[in-house]
Amino acid sequence: MARHVVILAGGSGTRLWPRSREGHPKHLLALHGKQSLLQATYDRVRRLTDDVSVITERSQVESIQEQLPGLTQGQFIIEPARRGTASALGLAAFTIARADPGATMISVHADHYLGNDEDAYLRTLDGEAGWAEQERKLVTVGLKPPYPSTAFGYIRLGERVQAPGRDPAYRVRAFVEKPDLQTADRYLAEGDYFWHLGLFSWSVDILFAEMAKHAPDLYGGLAAFGDASGRGDTAAAEAAYLALPTAAIDTAVLEKTHNLLMVPAQFEWHDIGSWADLHDILEQDEAGNFVEGEHVLIDSRNCMIHSPRKLVAAVGLENMVVIETEDAILICPKTRSQDVRLIVERLKQMGKKEYL
Repeated sequence: MARHVVILAGGSGTRLWPRSREGHPKHLLALHGKQSLLQATYDRVRRLTDDVSVITERSQVESIQEQLPGLTQGQFIIEPARRGTASALGLAAFTIARADPGATMISVHADHYLGNDEDAYLRTLDGEAGWAEQERKLVTVGLKPPYPSTAFGYIRLGERVQAPGRDPAYRVRAFVEKPDLQTADRYLAEGDYFWHLGLFSWSVDILFAEMAKHAPDLYGGLAAFGDASGRGDTAAAEAAYLALPTAAIDTAVLEKTHNLLMVPAQFEWHDIGSWADLHDILEQDEAGNFVEGEHVLIDSRNCMIHSPRKLVAAVGLENMVVIETEDAILICPKTRSQDVRLIVERLKQMGKKEYL
């Protein structure tokens, strides 16, 4: 049974504006080290299998080709437009099934950041795929929360499932939307809630069956897209895809199915969803600052500063984010860094497309 890895690389990363833009999103940035998040992800998953594809939206293909020049045309799965992870993963499954109807699919995100233990990450994905093949179920990965967070969805664990030679899995009792802080504190204390990482595995035919049952409009639209593509009718295929409902795989299928397992993550993991998140994982000076670029800081603490083109001089700055690019400067408190996406929304409303 062949395994195929799909890298989801279609987002825009609006909370890392102004470095992350529509044409050069978060996964294409080298936020820590010389490799971009996408390049690091690709190198990592190639250790699992040579069958690696990247699913992305049309506007990002050229940028991804520049970063991964070894990718063949057949390794690209191109969305006509963004329609959420349910459509993207369904499109990937349909594409894989044409050549390999019995394939096992593993999906990962291009913009996740790992610690140094890549072997543990790959062991988790291998175990996840093994459970998908053995139990004929959808499988996801959860992380034991190291602290209460309002930034993630949670998985509530059910019955433990064991098999010889495998790390245990758990039936999923429920998906829970991002909670408030009081609820997140309770989840941490109760101990049977895990962060949802968005790392999936399934046999493609099992995904099709679950989609047909729980998201029939989505499944029918993907089938129409596949039929039109197969007969070479590009216009009909694009129209079918544009008509798909926009939905996350979580809400379209995973929250509704009873055919779902979770395996615990055994690795360090970060979703760099904001400048504050990135600051927390980077090496800081004795005052808690991380600075890229020439700078003079006096009595300044716990700041995230990126200014490769201009000298940054600050006095008495605390818990702030300062990000400079060629055409924009972002300044905000670290505690409001999740709200940078609101700037992107406001720029769209103002018609300032040159900054998006």
